[in-house]
Amino acid sequence: MSVNHMKITRSVEDYLEAMYSLELEQGTIRVKDVAETLGVKPPSVVEAVKKLSKMNMVSYERYGTIKLKEDGLKIAKEVNSRHQLLKNFLLIMGVDGEIAEKDACAMEHVMDVSTISKLRKFVEFNNIFPNTYKFMEKFREYAEKDTISSSDDH
Repeated sequence: MSVNHMKITRSVEDYLEAMYSLELEQGTIRVKDVAETLGVKPPSVVEAVKKLSKMNMVSYERYGTIKLKEDGLKIAKEVNSRHQLLKNFLLIMGVDGEIAEKDACAMEHVMDVSTISKLRKFVEFNNIFPNTYKFMEKFREYAEKDTISSSDDH
């Protein structure tokens, strides 16, 4: 059964993203680390890993380490990319870092590809054009105070 014919749930995406992050940070993926990262019990991780193994997204030997396979890695990288994009967008908008992290985690699963694409372009545009920063500063001031201080910048 190929990945294309399976429903990739939010839970599957969360597990794959957590595993990908652990692999990047620590070089290995262990059940206890996944459990700690996601705030779940190790038996829940073992069940998820069994499901992911049947979906051909990970390989795992009991009491061993978990390895992301090609399909799992592809999905994990995409979810991680969406997460980082959304977090960066929220930070640009002036959202607090912890809140941006939490909201990006929720949003990464439900947004349409076309919306993600436009947000990616917005973040890229914001990075390319230095004057955009001044515009965003004014937006953040307006969002916080419901007013904009008078200056020659706008």
